[in-house]
Amino acid sequence: MSAKRKRKLLGATDGWALMGLAGAAAVAHPGLAGSNFTLTAMACGVAALSGFALGLGRYKQKLDPVDDSVFEGFVLPSDAPVDCKDEDGVLLGYTTDTQTPVRVPYNLLTRHIALVGASGVGKTTLGMFMIWQQIERGGGVTFIDAKIDGDSLAALTHMAKVTGRESDFYVLDISNPGRSHTYNPLINGDPDEVSSRLLNLIPSAENNPGADHYRQSVNHALTVIVGALQAANRLYTFNDLTILLQSPLALQELLRLCPQGPERMALDVFLDKYRKPAGKDSKEMVIDIAKMKDTLGGMAGRLALFAQGKFGEIFNTYTPEVDLFDVITQGKILYIRLPTMAKETAAINFAKMLLSDFRSAVARVQALPTSGRPHPPHLLFADEMGSYAMPGVSRLFEQARSAGISVMPGFQAFGQLREVSPEFADVILQNTWSKVLFRFGGADSAETAAEIIGKHKKMLYTLSQTANRSASSPFIHATPQLSQGEGDGLGESWRENEEYRVSPAKLSALAIGECVVTIGPRVYHLKVPYLNLPGAQDVEFIPLRHVRTVPQGWTGHDLGSRYTDFMSG
Repeated sequence: MSAKRKRKLLGATDGWALMGLAGAAAVAHPGLAGSNFTLTAMACGVAALSGFALGLGRYKQKLDPVDDSVFEGFVLPSDAPVDCKDEDGVLLGYTTDTQTPVRVPYNLLTRHIALVGASGVGKTTLGMFMIWQQIERGGGVTFIDAKIDGDSLAALTHMAKVTGRESDFYVLDISNPGRSHTYNPLINGDPDEVSSRLLNLIPSAENNPGADHYRQSVNHALTVIVGALQAANRLYTFNDLTILLQSPLALQELLRLCPQGPERMALDVFLDKYRKPAGKDSKEMVIDIAKMKDTLGGMAGRLALFAQGKFGEIFNTYTPEVDLFDVITQGKILYIRLPTMAKETAAINFAKMLLSDFRSAVARVQALPTSGRPHPPHLLFADEMGSYAMPGVSRLFEQARSAGISVMPGFQAFGQLREVSPEFADVILQNTWSKVLFRFGGADSAETAAEIIGKHKKMLYTLSQTANRSASSPFIHATPQLSQGEGDGLGESWRENEEYRVSPAKLSALAIGECVVTIGPRVYHLKVPYLNLPGAQDVEFIPLRHVRTVPQGWTGHDLGSRYTDFMSG
């Protein structure tokens, strides 16, 4: 692919080499050398040296393919790779100049990797190549796929099969419950964590006092209700919470089930905000249903989306097959399909809740001793993360390293990070030690990437030439007297100049499957290997069911089967 540099046929070296060849040929002529063996040998030696000098430049050109002088098909020089054995890191690709493998050691992998580039340039290809290495070594993977490429599921199924890891492979597909495992993102975590997870369903309330008041009211309600459910040893689903947020009768039943303690007191105080006299002169207090629905009905509607239809088949379970803490610590493989094209709002909300649940699982892993943390590091590949990024995700990048987890987000442009917030973009860039930069379609992202790669100092040569000519004579003179003068000047100078190590134009002209990688201060121009899995397209995924039981001493709250008992009518 590298373009060949043009080279003058008769430079100084070539000229002397040709003269040497001509002289050697003349001396070696029988008419001059005759039978003088010494003279003939010397002529042959001179001819050999001249030929070597003549061909040296062209051999160097073949051995050194670096050429950044062209706009297309260029080859950039790469730094020396990080010292890393095959089993102690993940292979990213091969340098274009020397075809040297470049690996990221595990200790740098947990400092996270950002994949940035336009659609269809190789981000998913590199992600699948890294996932294959993880699966083959027995490592764990969580792959969030926002594009739903049918080949990805087939490829992962094939990988699990050929490595004998079918029982470790889980799929969450909210558009096809028949080939999905079950999952309940509400069971794990304390009340504050669960409430924070659900609040991601509500748009941000910054600089909006009214919206902020609504969020705080919902947060209080969810925290109190979840706390009471946990105190009563009751498992719950989206369906249960939907009914609890709308039914005073269901909340009164929960109050009776909750044992004496701070959780029961908090629930009683919460309900008191909605109590009113049953009649004008009555001392009996009842709950104002209209007021409760005005305050909590919006959140109940959002939860109902996950309690009904195909979503409900996956989420309404007290014994979910997928547990993110188990996925991380046991090195399992989880593939999440997000139908962002067909069900954008629901898919994005699900991704936000899942990432919040993943963050809670990371916190639990951090509490484990070092021996209990995953090795190789668990790989979270969040492809097309720009479509479901949220401010809370930044905590993953800040703290996942200590839990032995590598986060690898994929974005199409840096602007997607800034859309969340400028602070969010800064946190992501600061906390991704390695960056894989593919071809960009816009100038803004290309310039940002060039700034990230950095600059270096180069000596700039300047050649200047001046010429002047003058003629003069007296204004009034009787004789043809004339003064003339000419002058020429030639100057050259060198000055130090700071330039991009890789220009924005080069980043915008990378070929498909090529990328510029930074690992700390080191820069590489790589070709990404394409993972060829013969027969993978013919593999059909059939979920292997995993039987789970309700923990001892707990029971499902199960309001769904009794919903008519709690209807206000």
